[in-house]
Amino acid sequence: MNTLPTLTFPAWMLWVLGFLLSVPLHGQVSIQEVSGQITDQKTGQAIPFASVGVLGKPSGTVANEEGRYQLRSHQPLDSLLISAVGYQTTRVAVTGASLSVALLPATATLSEVVIRAGENPAFRILKEVHARRTTNDFRQLSGYTYEAYSQLSVGITQMDERFQQLKPVRTILQAVPKESRENLPVFASETVSRVYARRHPQLSKEEILKTNISSVGITDDSFIAMFTGAGFNTINFYENEVSLFRKAFVSPLASHGRQAYTYFLADTTQIEGRTCYTLEFDPKQEHDLVFRGRLFIDTLTYALAGIDARLGAEANINFIKGIDLSITYELSPAQVWIPSLTQLTIQASEVVKHTFGARVEYATSLHHFTAEEPRNVRFFSTNVELAADRQQASDAFWQEHRERMPSQELEKSRHLIDTVRNVPLVKKATQAAELVLNGGYLPVVKGLETGSVFSAWAYNRVEGHRLRWGLQTNASFSKTWQLSAYAAYGTRDQVWKRGGEIRFIPKRAPLTLVTLRHTYDLEQVGLRLDESGDDPFLKITNRFSRFRQAYYWGETVLAGQQDLGPNFTQTVGIRQQSLAFLFPIWLPASETGVATLTNLWTRELFIETRYAPGRLPNRRVNNRKVRQRPAETAPIVTLRYQYGTTYEPSGASSSYPSTTYHKWQLQLDHAVLWGLGGRTNYTVRAGYTPSTLPYPLLTVHQGNPTPFYNRSAFNLMQYAEFVSDRYVSLAVEHKFEGLFTNRIPLIRYWGWRNFITGKVLYGQLSAANQRLLIQPEGKPGIESLQSLPYVELGYGFENVFRIARIEALHRLTYRDHPNAQRFAIKVSFPLGL
Repeated sequence: MNTLPTLTFPAWMLWVLGFLLSVPLHGQVSIQEVSGQITDQKTGQAIPFASVGVLGKPSGTVANEEGRYQLRSHQPLDSLLISAVGYQTTRVAVTGASLSVALLPATATLSEVVIRAGENPAFRILKEVHARRTTNDFRQLSGYTYEAYSQLSVGITQMDERFQQLKPVRTILQAVPKESRENLPVFASETVSRVYARRHPQLSKEEILKTNISSVGITDDSFIAMFTGAGFNTINFYENEVSLFRKAFVSPLASHGRQAYTYFLADTTQIEGRTCYTLEFDPKQEHDLVFRGRLFIDTLTYALAGIDARLGAEANINFIKGIDLSITYELSPAQVWIPSLTQLTIQASEVVKHTFGARVEYATSLHHFTAEEPRNVRFFSTNVELAADRQQASDAFWQEHRERMPSQELEKSRHLIDTVRNVPLVKKATQAAELVLNGGYLPVVKGLETGSVFSAWAYNRVEGHRLRWGLQTNASFSKTWQLSAYAAYGTRDQVWKRGGEIRFIPKRAPLTLVTLRHTYDLEQVGLRLDESGDDPFLKITNRFSRFRQAYYWGETVLAGQQDLGPNFTQTVGIRQQSLAFLFPIWLPASETGVATLTNLWTRELFIETRYAPGRLPNRRVNNRKVRQRPAETAPIVTLRYQYGTTYEPSGASSSYPSTTYHKWQLQLDHAVLWGLGGRTNYTVRAGYTPSTLPYPLLTVHQGNPTPFYNRSAFNLMQYAEFVSDRYVSLAVEHKFEGLFTNRIPLIRYWGWRNFITGKVLYGQLSAANQRLLIQPEGKPGIESLQSLPYVELGYGFENVFRIARIEALHRLTYRDHPNAQRFAIKVSFPLGL
């Protein structure tokens, strides 16, 4: 049931006063009314749906199908602006209650517009916008550059009364002025940057020239590159989808926008001295990923001159109460429209009940925009460059740039942040937050951290109680060298495990990385923990596995990585590994006999090429993940080749003779956006090993018999159930983003979103490798896929309790295998909105 919000006394008084002032009192202000007809000056025919605006006021009306209009106003009407598609905008003085206007056809080269009775006039304008989008959008230039000034502030808002009464919170609130407690700032920054871009291929580069940051907790100023001149200026309403927070919102200018929005031509208004149509748009289904707001379309060029868009709390996005986005465009000397001012406000709700919300305010202004010849592709080899003197700027420098912004509250926020940051309790809370964000590592001294507390203990049947601890450096130690090491011990196997890594970054333009790594740890055939993707939850929980086919794995790697241009990354390296099996692997020793393989040693040379067009910069350039992120919908192609040999170290023996081998692997990752239909992610993998090898050196397809979903694995396959030396697989996931669940009241209230998944695997094993698969009689073992592919399908809901994903899975083939899981329900905890 809808209820009115509880109003405090001042708010109640304002509400009553506003209501009384809005009631028209007799004799207070007279209503002026003007009516008439809009016609063509040459033909005398009526002009349907002409816009009638009040000069200097954001109000007006639209003529009907016969060109007749009626305008009523509580304010005096001096002059009107009359405009229509294909006609010159005309200003006329109001001389009486009846005013008919004849318009001259526009002399500009506007295309012919056919007006049909009953057609929404907004549709005609949208068609003209679509026809001219390539002319008006600055991103269509072959090359351009601009300077940007950006502000970002984050504040704590809407503190619950019970939360404010907590002693630690009272301590913080007592340290700041009372008027600032409604929006308590915790982060404020400003940045000046220069952005370069080219069209073919689509590349961009940003130079962070100056930064000025005040924060409670964040000390790495490279973080600010996420919110600079190139950040939110990638928002393009001319595209069908607008990407925010990895969500694809339907643009009100989308070619299929009529499916998502209702449009209304409200009036005309003046923006920067230009007459613009005002088109209001409302979502047909407010729970979808859509906006509500107004478009301002220039009447002469049909360019997007401005937009006010809002996303309400009804949208199915976690922790977001509202998003307000306002962009003002201006015509540049290059005759394209640029976003001269972008303002974004995000109101976040409570993550934990009865605590507080947050408010994020971002603004950026563009100036010195210049169209230029496309710069050489090599110029864009680095996407973000941080100037060495970026933190050196005078107060006068910043004050000059702040005057370009409509709000001058940034300096006030800085002083409040300094006050809050010095409260002892805040320092402790900051340390706790850094512990979580830093993966469980604790600071020891400047530049050195120890941990992780999240992986300090585990238990499995091989190791018993596993105890692990490590050290790593951070950016304070060096921005060129990254060092890490760990040691682990099992109380049952009483074996010490270890690992260490040295990373050297000799240069960042182009990005070059040299890595030396050594590892000795417990692994399981069919589940390499270092191949669990970027999911830290899986890496921790898999240490609790049963390790049925365990082995001690040693690896030493020396590799070099370099960007070969803006889209390619090349990696070359050598690797030596050892495998000591804790379970029997049988090999044919003669025509009738068998031998047991207990150890394997290999040396490899590997080459990997990664193609990721349109990739985005890894904005935190000092993060341990140096590789850059791909663009959200860009295909990523990875090709890897390995040449290796098996060998016997001095003083050791193996049941398998020395041999050479080759391996090829190909992977394609891609995402497709379908507007209201949702989002499809798919991955294609293929591999070929034309050599004869024991099956642990072939492709043992990754299974996952645990109750936790693993995106990289076949989730109804057992560990080491299938092996191939040639294979191709397809994994598809489609997220409907609430397309169906938003229309079911109870499910919509819960915020659940449904999805479907499917995985298919074709694989073969050569006759030579098939002969090496020997299992003791009566015991199930690893097998090769036959002519029938392995198939599993799934469906389920994500965003359960805002954090969980629950999926039901069906195995459609090889259902009669021993211990086969035909059906399972699995859970995971992906992070996201």
